Amino acid sequence: MMYKFQTKYGRKLELDLSLWKIDEGFGYCKIVDRSEDLLLLENDYRDRFWFREDLIHSNEIPIVNNRLVLPETLYEYWFLKDFRRESKEALDQLYEQHAALIFQNRDLVLSKAEYYLLKPSALKSGFAYSGGRSYSLGRLFESIESGNHIYYPEFKGYKKLYLVSMSASPLSGHVSKAVFWSDETHEFVKLNSTTTLPDGFGTAQGKAFIELMSGKEITMDREDKAMQNLIGEINAERK
Repeated sequence: MMYKFQTKYGRKLELDLSLWKIDEGFGYCKIVDRSEDLLLLENDYRDRFWFREDLIHSNEIPIVNNRLVLPETLYEYWFLKDFRRESKEALDQLYEQHAALIFQNRDLVLSKAEYYLLKPSALKSGFAYSGGRSYSLGRLFESIESGNHIYYPEFKGYKKLYLVSMSASPLSGHVSKAVFWSDETHEFVKLNSTTTLPDGFGTAQGKAFIELMSGKEITMDREDKAMQNLIGEINAERK
């Protein structure tokens, strides 16, 4: 099943839900192995996980032709929660290792839905005590390419600086930290409260940036796999 959506700047993309979205709710699974009091289950997406056999009996879950349907709460607890946590951890590790390479290939990220929707934990901005806003690589890169992004042509010897993330006090506007990307030197410039910030950079710019990053986006699963594909495709193009 294809999920069609239009981005904030009018780009039309399609996400293959059969590859990048796991259905929530009941878990349709088959038994593929046993080990003592545990069953190795495989869902319709071929993801495998161990499940306690005694819970099958205590919850009166019928097994027909080696197949069963887990209730939503059990499926969430025994599979989805850990699966998504581990996927996010792997995504964040890959992003940390390859972020500069990814920022140099923004067009590729914007070309596919599964790349556009990648949302590393590092992409989060906001004001203290008022929560933060998380946003996707695609949302950030579209804003950079739009010409309306928070941008400084030069600061402290760095050139072509685009804001990537920031956090600040909601009252004073005092910025505690900010990360910029230099399109000139292809590196991240990290600033904090002990360093001088660009003139005029404060509450207004922070609010404007958060507004640029606002908007609903579908939550995607298997982000680590999509990130692996992205890095592989970038490396293939470099050869």
